[in-house]
Amino acid sequence: MAEVTLGDATIAYTDEGSGNPPFVFIHGWACDRTFWQPQADALKRDHRCIAVDLRGRGASPATPPFDVFTAAEDVAALLRKLGVAPAVLVGHSLGGIIALILNHRHGKLVAGIVTGDSPIEADGPRRWPRTVAAVREAGNMDPVQGFIEAFFIESTPDDLAANIRATMLTCDAEVGAGMLERGDEVADLLPDLLRAADKKPFMALWAEKPLGDPNLLRDLMMFARQEPIAAAGHFFQLEQPAITNALLRAFVDDVRRDPRPAAAL
Repeated sequence: MAEVTLGDATIAYTDEGSGNPPFVFIHGWACDRTFWQPQADALKRDHRCIAVDLRGRGASPATPPFDVFTAAEDVAALLRKLGVAPAVLVGHSLGGIIALILNHRHGKLVAGIVTGDSPIEADGPRRWPRTVAAVREAGNMDPVQGFIEAFFIESTPDDLAANIRATMLTCDAEVGAGMLERGDEVADLLPDLLRAADKKPFMALWAEKPLGDPNLLRDLMMFARQEPIAAAGHFFQLEQPAITNALLRAFVDDVRRDPRPAAAL
């Protein structure tokens, strides 16, 4: 693990392997960089793999603010600091929204985008303030226990589910609430985020029961590649790592073959 100071925040990350295009892995809401470790382990043989701990998660200190727009700026600053752009951004769940925001604001840093069962739905982010209020009132993550349970399917291994619960439920309440602030802004901006992502290679990976709305991508994007992963819950990358890794390797071909200048490597 390494860390870097970016403005007022210290961001922890791992940096493994070598080769282009580099992968930058962004974890989900109340998770950390280890949730992408099976992918880094497999892909680092051919690609540089960077996995980030967002503010207040993993080994990164809890320096506010924690919202997705700030997170996108942190990851963009890290890419510039490490000199790895243009990179393939791979974001799980809320990390996918962060990847879309980063691309919208700093497109030259991005060679391609992969979202992983992200909450991409027209009005979904407008419901985030309810969770923010509940978590802050409780002072912990207990109000979202039922939401977390919905991430699992019958075949999810018990030990994996237990680890995910433990990680998410021990997330600091202010961090968890802060990451869901500005939901109305995300909802208002979402069509523009998707249209910007449609200008370069884009792949949406979905769990067996998608958290987001694949039809929205079909309505707003012309070139989006969508891949459902059978027999996998929300944490598909941990439940079906071999399939996930194969899809990411296939996406590299999309990036390399894309004729648009932004994809040139």
